[in-house]
Amino acid sequence: MKKKITAVAAAMILTLGVLAGCGQKEDGKSITILRGQFAEIDIIAEMAGMLIEENTDLEVKFHDSMNTVAAGNAMVGKEVDLYVSYDGTLLTTLLGYDPSDVPEGEDLYDFAIAKGVEDRGLTLTSKFGFENTYALGVKEEFAEENGIASISDLKPFSEELVFGAEHEFFDEEGTMRFNPFNEHYGISWEDGVSLDIGLKYAAIDNENIDVTMVYSTDGLNQKSNLRILTDDLKFFPQYYAAFFHRESLFEEYEVAAPNLKEVLLMLEGQISNEEMIAMNFQVDAEGAEPKDVAKTFLVEKGLLK
Repeated sequence: MKKKITAVAAAMILTLGVLAGCGQKEDGKSITILRGQFAEIDIIAEMAGMLIEENTDLEVKFHDSMNTVAAGNAMVGKEVDLYVSYDGTLLTTLLGYDPSDVPEGEDLYDFAIAKGVEDRGLTLTSKFGFENTYALGVKEEFAEENGIASISDLKPFSEELVFGAEHEFFDEEGTMRFNPFNEHYGISWEDGVSLDIGLKYAAIDNENIDVTMVYSTDGLNQKSNLRILTDDLKFFPQYYAAFFHRESLFEEYEVAAPNLKEVLLMLEGQISNEEMIAMNFQVDAEGAEPKDVAKTFLVEKGLLK
């Protein structure tokens, strides 16, 4: 009898050891999605939550937003499991590479994933389809009066202009930031103002700032009547959106949600730039809830009942 109990105990220990070795998620019943600091991320995060709850047995939990560097650390530490991000963000802000580090002939997306896995065990799913890159915006009237179409066109006026952007753009971490940008273009401003991300459009509308850093798919660009300037010296890399996660994520959920990867890939190539701009506009300009916008989109695409 004693030998039997010992054998059973040994088998249980071995089983637990195998599961631990496979990196199974400790909870196994829930997945945590990180909310974003602007509408686009929240809309797609809601899509992810709906698709996961519709097609798996997992409970979806949402974590409050945090800055990009903190989000990467939280991902590695398994505080969060899924986040909407961009290949350019992974490459520059999270890994500290420069777009010039991408070998000639290799796509930035592929290079970022390879380095993400190698350096930090982080990766991206397939792209959603749209690109939301950084851009500079000025009032259309000012641009028209002064013949401004590109960032370089601003240089003759820049020392009399106030530049404003969200706090993260002024961070020292990462290469896609305010000081490296100024060095790249050889440009200087009357002042550089760090703003809450939700206040920069009000600031330029109220003439507290003259130039702001925007995202190309932001719906408020249209509402504020901004001209988006061409990045003629190619400072900003591409920013194709995808789900950001640990490389081990699907292994962690192999038992609890073996189809998790297939569920997330339901959004592969489904969202165009025009569709994302329209959804962002609904939230930012018309006051719609990200969850409602996300659900309508999924239903119209036939991805949700």
